[in-house]
Amino acid sequence: MNTSSSSKLSMRTKLLFSTGDLTTSVPQAIIVFFQLYFLTDIAGLRPDYAAWAIAAGRLWDAINDPLFGVISDRLKSRHGRRRVLLLYGAIPLGLTYAMMWVVPLIGQLGLAVYYALAFMLFDTCFTAVHVGYNSLTPEMTPDYDERSSLNGYRMAISISGTLGAIIFATVLGWYIKDVHLLYIYLGLGLGLFSMLPPLIVFRVTHKYRSNAESEPLPVVRSLLTTVRNRPFQIVMGLYLMSWTAASIMAAVLVYFANYYMRVPDQANYLVLAAQGSAIAFVPLVVWLSKKFDKRRAFIIGCVSWIIFLLSIFLLQPDQIGLAFTCAIFSGLGIATVYVVPWAMLPDIIEHDELVTGQRREGSFYAMAAFFQKLGTGAALWLMGQIFAMTGYISPTSGIPLPAQPAEAITVIRWFASIVPAGLVLISILFAWRYTITREAHEQMLEQLKDGSIKITPS
Repeated sequence: MNTSSSSKLSMRTKLLFSTGDLTTSVPQAIIVFFQLYFLTDIAGLRPDYAAWAIAAGRLWDAINDPLFGVISDRLKSRHGRRRVLLLYGAIPLGLTYAMMWVVPLIGQLGLAVYYALAFMLFDTCFTAVHVGYNSLTPEMTPDYDERSSLNGYRMAISISGTLGAIIFATVLGWYIKDVHLLYIYLGLGLGLFSMLPPLIVFRVTHKYRSNAESEPLPVVRSLLTTVRNRPFQIVMGLYLMSWTAASIMAAVLVYFANYYMRVPDQANYLVLAAQGSAIAFVPLVVWLSKKFDKRRAFIIGCVSWIIFLLSIFLLQPDQIGLAFTCAIFSGLGIATVYVVPWAMLPDIIEHDELVTGQRREGSFYAMAAFFQKLGTGAALWLMGQIFAMTGYISPTSGIPLPAQPAEAITVIRWFASIVPAGLVLISILFAWRYTITREAHEQMLEQLKDGSIKITPS
């Protein structure tokens, strides 16, 4: 930890550092909301082929994420072991992202292989940057509440990036009617934009360029120690469940608007309503974390989210106004999932330091990234497989909005409401068992300060 830095951070530092989340939220917004839809309705892949193309990329995550976590904890560079990943990962990340949104003129199997490989290349670059950036977060401040504040800034910027990406896609759609060309421009534009934030963070974190001074744990022991950390298991349980719920909601909204509500022109606006309200609710989530603690703030936000998720199931196709109301008030739950788990993670790293005597931010953030992407991948894979089983009909140039079988409509409604509500309920059960309170964290910091463990900057 950078002991020379103040526990309190200036607003300028928080804002500039938080721009790094744009490299996560901007490209991931289109992936989460539109990847499955792009593969089935734009590229024309069968839903089951699309699901397996996505699953192949997520299987690569099982290797890719832990690998970069271990590597980043061992890197030595004049730029620092975290910052060097930002510097050299930014440009490849943007270029590989653009590759994901091209539709090659090849058969079904060839398309599935192409999109699996394109996603793997992007995900490798994304993981390098993502791990490097997130692993710097605990070093910015050791203060329990200031970390909640910093993560509030980060997630407000992150959700703004998601919102901006959806707005960009919507505006492009006004002017570019060829959907294949639309996604090419979308991938290229957002890919180029995503190159910039890592370079900004690289500049603003110039004080954090030190490398590991102690001998790192052996690779296998490092991975096992990470996954066996009890508080980490609990946070990853609540995060996996709640983020999978958010991923399902994000992916199904366009199908829900197109085929159940029959308002395809409103699909992006429902997304904007949910994400826009989430930004507005971020300060409330931060306030709840400070007023109570992170565990109770998470539970409060998730309970409110369950109420509005279940309300969605009761919507009738002509109740578009109520659909927007549910989307807006789901914002508190979405903001909670964005802010609280990532504010818990730095506290867990100090818990681990008491056990191992080392700062292993890379390993923890890499595993957290894996669970985040596992949730998204599992949601999209499951949806694709079940859509195929229900006889989902992919659009054609002649029938751009086909009437779907009743079974497919029912599944879409369940994925928009009952399934995510159940997952959020399970995440609350995990949160109930989380034990690192403000007082417990202060005791950990005192133990670290009084002990012989030397904390080094990343």
